Amino acid sequence: MGTALERLTPTGWHILHGIKWPRGSDIDHLAIGPPGVFTVNAKHHAGASVWVGDVMLRVNGGSTDHLRNSMSEATRTAELLRHWCGRDIPVQPVIGVVGAQSIKIDAPDPRVLVIDGTTIDHTLAARPPILSAGQVASIYAVARHRQVWLTSRRRNRPR
Repeated sequence: MGTALERLTPTGWHILHGIKWPRGSDIDHLAIGPPGVFTVNAKHHAGASVWVGDVMLRVNGGSTDHLRNSMSEATRTAELLRHWCGRDIPVQPVIGVVGAQSIKIDAPDPRVLVIDGTTIDHTLAARPPILSAGQVASIYAVARHRQVWLTSRRRNRPR
């Protein structure tokens, strides 16, 4: 999935991989581009049937915490970026599923974008722009600093 996301960089996107949180978990990928900021949670479900409802994602009929975890990750990212950038930054949670036999979306307006990870670059690039090139660059300038993700939001902003 990282390779698919990297295909966005020639068109003004910035991609970060494996952003570590203080307690050991991480954001698999962070994509920053004209359509906004996306926290991407990569999930490999070889040959599985994936079903997405309003508040649940099931793999072969079994419940997962994927939606809740992705929403929490995006909310936390938005809070940090708001603090460090000094303004609200829209952050969309994404689950990129790789290897699934099928992905069925039964939510009329899903809060988490669940997509085939192999075509994630096309899906994200097709979304309407909401950020200028300058905004994309300024958000990336903050997000690329490791201390943003590892320090308390109350500390000074990186320079």
